[in-house]
Amino acid sequence: MRLLLMRHAEARGNAQQRMLGQSDESLSSHGVLQAQRLGQFLVPHFAAPTHLYSSPLKRAVATLERLMACFPDAGDFPPIQISDALLEIHNGIFQGLTWQEAQEQYPDLCQQLMSCQDLIPLPGGETLSDCCDRTRSFIHTLYHTHHHSDRVWVMTHGGILQYLIAAILDTPNVWGMSIGNTALFEFEVDLHYSSQSAQNPQLCRIRRFNEHPHAPTEHSTRQIFS
Repeated sequence: MRLLLMRHAEARGNAQQRMLGQSDESLSSHGVLQAQRLGQFLVPHFAAPTHLYSSPLKRAVATLERLMACFPDAGDFPPIQISDALLEIHNGIFQGLTWQEAQEQYPDLCQQLMSCQDLIPLPGGETLSDCCDRTRSFIHTLYHTHHHSDRVWVMTHGGILQYLIAAILDTPNVWGMSIGNTALFEFEVDLHYSSQSAQNPQLCRIRRFNEHPHAPTEHSTRQIFS
C-alpha cells in the first residue's frame, strides 16, 4: 500500500501564529495558493489515489478539495472519507491563542511548560495516550481494510502527524519535528506484515519524509497544534 500523509495548507490562524488545535478555520489566501501548488506538483508525480481520508476541519478538507481539482480526472476520484481520528490535537485552554496571549492569561502554566522536561497535559486538552490511541487505531484500521495495491491519501494536521508517523513506524516514541504547511510524508507498507518483512527495507519503505518539493523557497516555521 502506498500511503501519502499531508499537512493542510495555511489557515488564517496559522498566519497569526495561533495554536488552533481543533478550532475550525478556513484557508488564508496564501493557503489557497499553497494547496494549488501542491496539487500541481502531485499531478505529474503521483498516480491518482484509490482512497482519500481527511480531518473534518475546514482547512484540511479545503486543501484536499483544491489539490484534487488540479487533476484532469478529478471527477473520478473516490469520495473523501472524514475521520475524527485525523483531527488536530485538542490543546484545551490554549486553543486559539497565540503564545504571547497564553503567557498573559496563564503565566504560571506557561512558565511550568518552559521549565519542565516532562510532558504536561493542558487543562481541557488531549493527553499523550489520547493521541497515541486514536492514531494507532486509525493506522491499524487502514492496514486491515486496504489492499496491497491501494494508494491512500491522508490530509491532516501538523501536531497529530507526529503521532501518525509513530504509529506507522511502530515506535513507542513520538518524535517532535517542525512540519510546515503542505508537507508530504510517503510510505510504502507491506500489508502482508510478518517478522521477515519488517526486517526487509525493500518491502516497507519511507519514500518522502517532511518534504516540500512544490514550495522549495518557503521556509516552514514551527506551528504547534495547528
